[in-house]
Amino acid sequence: MKALNRSRALLAAIPLVGIALAAIPAAAAAGPHTVHVSAKLTVTYTAPPSCAAGICVIANQGTGTLAPYGPVTFTTEITADGNQPPCGATSQWVNRIIRTITTRQGTLVLHEAGLQCPQPGTGPQVKAVWAADGADSTGIFHDASGQGSDTAFPARNTAAPQGTLTLSP
Repeated sequence: MKALNRSRALLAAIPLVGIALAAIPAAAAAGPHTVHVSAKLTVTYTAPPSCAAGICVIANQGTGTLAPYGPVTFTTEITADGNQPPCGATSQWVNRIIRTITTRQGTLVLHEAGLQCPQPGTGPQVKAVWAADGADSTGIFHDASGQGSDTAFPARNTAAPQGTLTLSP
């Protein structure tokens, strides 16, 4: 009779062990993970800038790719200050850039700041740094954190943010 009770106990325990083992990979995969992102963006429309007292607000939008997430659309709101040119007469402080990148997996919002400086032969170049705004981002990017850099060439209508994101489970 003792052997029969042990067999029943073992049979009853097998599903519980299976459930516990199945939960281990799920728990391991549930944590945050880091991903390197890089984008190639092309501006397709820019609204005329609105400028007052040396401060300009510029809005644009376009398309591109965000590796590893594929095709994207984006909008950008830029605030630039030309009152104290940091690197020559036509340069500006780019105090605020809000870039909203929409993918099939969600929307990633980046807050950027940097400088626009003239570059011989290429026109103005914007060098900026960005931080992810996980609170305003959606989908897989909601609650994301991370930072990176961005190089844009306004005369060429291009931007190329890249960096590292940590995505929440």
